[in-house]
Amino acid sequence: MHGDLSGADKPIGRAQERGARLAVEDFNSRSREGRTFDLALKVLDDAGEAKRAEEVAGRFVADHDVYAVIGPTGTATAEAAVARYEKALLPLVSVSSATDVYSKVSTRAFFQLRPDEYALSTPFIHYLTHTAKSRRTALIDDRAAGRISWQIVKDLTMFPPSNGTTTTHVVPADSEDFAPVAAAVLAAEPEAVVYGGVSPHRAARLARALEQARFKGTRMAPEPVLETAFLTEAGPAAEGWVISATYVDPAALPAAARFVAAYKKRFGVGAVERFALEAYDALLFVAQGLGELGNVEVERGAMVRRLRASTYKGLAKTIAFDAATDEFHWVNGLFLYRLQNGTPRFLGRYDQVKKT
Repeated sequence: MHGDLSGADKPIGRAQERGARLAVEDFNSRSREGRTFDLALKVLDDAGEAKRAEEVAGRFVADHDVYAVIGPTGTATAEAAVARYEKALLPLVSVSSATDVYSKVSTRAFFQLRPDEYALSTPFIHYLTHTAKSRRTALIDDRAAGRISWQIVKDLTMFPPSNGTTTTHVVPADSEDFAPVAAAVLAAEPEAVVYGGVSPHRAARLARALEQARFKGTRMAPEPVLETAFLTEAGPAAEGWVISATYVDPAALPAAARFVAAYKKRFGVGAVERFALEAYDALLFVAQGLGELGNVEVERGAMVRRLRASTYKGLAKTIAFDAATDEFHWVNGLFLYRLQNGTPRFLGRYDQVKKT
């Protein structure tokens, strides 16, 4: 496992390490009749730094006992390390990186088991068409978020929910005054508001401004907003917001009940952290690929080909790849949360949410 265990993404990296360790233990405890090998987990920390990520990749590439790597944790470290893994055809299986590296380089050995950050607009469109049914939607283009906000606004402008209309309201990058935007939104009389930014702090300011303007419609935001800071700073104004995300809440999945109980007991925590279950699935996806090689001698290139052709029904989602593009079937990895009583409530896969 290649993770951030001491940097800014330490909580996510640590959760993934824990999920991976449980997967190794579960696999190795299986009956010998259905298992022809044991797994061992080696963990290296890149501290969330690009240079160290390259160094970690080099160490794993040089270790010929390593046949696949789970990670890296962050987007920047994945982009820094992927070329080293690709050159060695060492499978790199990432569950939390949001890079769109597929559009930049050939990445046969890179298995990104989640959509990139630009896919987060899809649940907005679907939800506001089939669930909330907004015919007039206001889009908040937060210039502090750069291209991400621009892309979300562009997607919803090109494909307006319910085949209705949209209005775009820009917040300058150097301004934290969301009152003018809230007033403009109210004047446009939308049924829903979509925030395109990535800052929990700025989203909280928008939430409070909309609350003060007495906007009562649907409010949505992308995954980066779903942090404690948003809930704390927005207070009651966060109630009802719907968030598009790429990870599940294991406690809300009946199929993951055994995992949740084992995780809490093993690590002494009150709840399973984000991306832990996804790492658990990823490691068992790799194990399945190893097993499917059968009597073929284990070799990294063979693992790359085997994994790309594999389908694995995980506890969080089904892992499968498009035969034409080789990309992860991203529809399997987009989910919705609704903020209720100060807590994110998992609604499920975005295209399966009926009521909230």
